Amino acid sequence: MVHQISSDDFEELIKEKKVFLLDVREKNEFDAGHIKGANLVSSIRFNEGFEKLKIKKNDKIALYCLNGSRSDFIGKKLVENGFDRIYNLEMGTVEWLEYGKKLVK
Repeated sequence: MVHQISSDDFEELIKEKKVFLLDVREKNEFDAGHIKGANLVSSIRFNEGFEKLKIKKNDKIALYCLNGSRSDFIGKKLVENGFDRIYNLEMGTVEWLEYGKKLVK
């Protein structure tokens, strides 16, 4: 199951040291602004980029994209492959910015 969480809960989650923060948008979107500490793993080449990170099945993974749809899709694929601690920023960076949170370049 992919846990859909709000921007406030997502912010608290990514403060934890043992969370992999993954931005699944495209490089140009990431370069325009991303959440501090995020790793870019584009949804188009996700498998290739994800494997390089050496994430274990029991690790916490926090995913986000622009509006939550690409990251939710990727999260469901991860669950199908045995990962069970998947958290999705439900409304993506759209909500993140609406709640006054910052992106970095």
